[in-house]
Amino acid sequence: MANRARRRPAAKVRRVAEVLEDIYGKPPRVGRDSVIDSLISCILSQNTNDVNSGRAWLRLKKRFPTWRDAAKAPVSRIEEAIRPGGLAPSKSRRIKAILRRLDDDYGEYSLEFLHEMGDEEAFEFLTGLDGVGAKTAAVVLLFALERDVFPVDTHIHRLAQRMGLAPEGATRDGVFDLMKPLVPARGAWSLHINLIRFGRDRCRKRSPLCESCPLGRECLYVKGEVSF
Repeated sequence: MANRARRRPAAKVRRVAEVLEDIYGKPPRVGRDSVIDSLISCILSQNTNDVNSGRAWLRLKKRFPTWRDAAKAPVSRIEEAIRPGGLAPSKSRRIKAILRRLDDDYGEYSLEFLHEMGDEEAFEFLTGLDGVGAKTAAVVLLFALERDVFPVDTHIHRLAQRMGLAPEGATRDGVFDLMKPLVPARGAWSLHINLIRFGRDRCRKRSPLCESCPLGRECLYVKGEVSF
């Protein structure tokens, strides 16, 4: 019985992945950013939307064409550049601190050495940086390092609870830990991208389109068993 109980969530995740690939297909990878670009763009995206973080990123790169330029500038100039993304005072300090650490420890403004590390080592390094949590580190691993790591964003956090893959009220980091053993091998990229699309298109926070949902069989929210 215990073994069957452990298998059920993994089987549910496999079915969800298959249904979403039937709907959206397998999303292709189209190029990749440098690791440091990926990390700093993730920091800018924290607690804001894509439009605002995109504006902040473009302003930052226009003001500081290289990371050396940003590292040598006063933190106030970084803050002014990224203001459209929100939380500019704290994000600018984090960016400055990361660049300073890379210069002090490695003599360059690059994180390409993470390609030589295993997943856990790279994850621990990233989460040891100021302002980098599990979600940001996982995004960098998945997108820039092309590792089979499954980040949990706000949409996936919501969907995991609705489908009973995590208890209602679970934290985002808690969902990240719970999903690790459930995602099919080499399936993190497709499931991550497709779940986000599904969360935006149909399983929205407010007014989700539950009628005729292709994942209704897997969903506790449809059955009225959770309220989130």
